Amino acid sequence: MSGRHRRASPVTRWHRRAAQHDGGVFDVAIEEPDLLRADRTARSTRVARAALQGEGDGTGPRGRRRAVASPTSPMIDPRIAARREQVAADAAVAVVRRRRRRATAAVAVALVVSAGALALLSPVAGVHTIEVVGATRTGSDAVRVATRLGSGEPLVRVDVAAATARVRDLPWVRRATLERRWPQAVLVTVEERAPAAIAPCQAAPDGCLVDSGGRVLAPVAGDVAGADELPRLAGVPEAGAPGSQVPEAAEGPLAVAVALPSALRPLVSGVRGEGPEVALDLQAPGRGASPPTVRLGPPERLGEKLTAAATVLARTSVNGLAVLDVRVPESPALTRVRP
Repeated sequence: MSGRHRRASPVTRWHRRAAQHDGGVFDVAIEEPDLLRADRTARSTRVARAALQGEGDGTGPRGRRRAVASPTSPMIDPRIAARREQVAADAAVAVVRRRRRRATAAVAVALVVSAGALALLSPVAGVHTIEVVGATRTGSDAVRVATRLGSGEPLVRVDVAAATARVRDLPWVRRATLERRWPQAVLVTVEERAPAAIAPCQAAPDGCLVDSGGRVLAPVAGDVAGADELPRLAGVPEAGAPGSQVPEAAEGPLAVAVALPSALRPLVSGVRGEGPEVALDLQAPGRGASPPTVRLGPPERLGEKLTAAATVLARTSVNGLAVLDVRVPESPALTRVRP
């Protein structure tokens, strides 16, 4: 070492003054390292004893894991350790409580859904009333029967599409809608067809009402408004039962009957099919079995042909008319009755 003296630490100086005060001789430089080694040995011994008390696996008598302190680990206040354990226990309790609340909420939701499903499937939410709107000619009872909805049938199980299709199959019904009215009603709204002519049919000797699309509606009855003013189809095959379509041979005369202008309609007593051609029978009192006739030819250019016929008949007396030929609407030909 150099000639300079090493400066003593404060601890060394304190021990030296303490030794001088006691009058004894105490060499700190020699004794202090021995004391430090002894202290480390004692602490290691305590650690070893703690490990032996934990049965060699780090657990105490109560099965809880003990922290094995190293010789250099800081000492922890027992109150802090207890607080940490309390915080961990509270956190565990909070987790359990959250899980219980979630489980309780899930059970409550399941019970509510089940109760709702049972209520929907019970007679409480079943069909007790079928309201019908617009079925003037069809009749509300016929519509109710067509739906095939039983009393008390759960509304949730009502097949709306199938019930609506069955209502549309009724002869007079053009369109129909069905709506659920919670909790115990069904509303059926109907739009009916309008009759356009009277066609010969198997269901009635006086013929059946048909609409513009050829749908057979019902046998002619006196209570049908405007039935006396409808043109009659003649010279065509008989139609089938209500709800069916007129034969194909009757489609041409039906198209003419639908297209008749208001000026001609009061003069026409019938629309007659003559093979591929169509003719109009006019009303002429006293003419008997030979009424005046308007020959239209094939059911083409109906607007032009009917306009030409109306123009000629507006200037000519029907009683003296035999045949009016408007097959060529630009050149109508008139044949009078011979005196």
